Amino acid sequence: MKMIHVITLFMAIIGGMHFVLTGIGGTDLITTIFGTTHTTLIHLIIGASIMWHVTPMIKTHLATL
Repeated sequence: MKMIHVITLFMAIIGGMHFVLTGIGGTDLITTIFGTTHTTLIHLIIGASIMWHVTPMIKTHLATL
């Protein structure tokens, strides 16, 4: 697996865990792991990582229509 896939997959998993923990218990996983500086940048990286993995699935789905 390419290194970019490993990194983006890790960030997407962290993002998913963040949303679950924030929704259930109000725990901010991003702040816990990365600290309070640059949390907006970390959220943008997580969003880009999720799009990196979702875009091929959307292209495949649209090609079958």
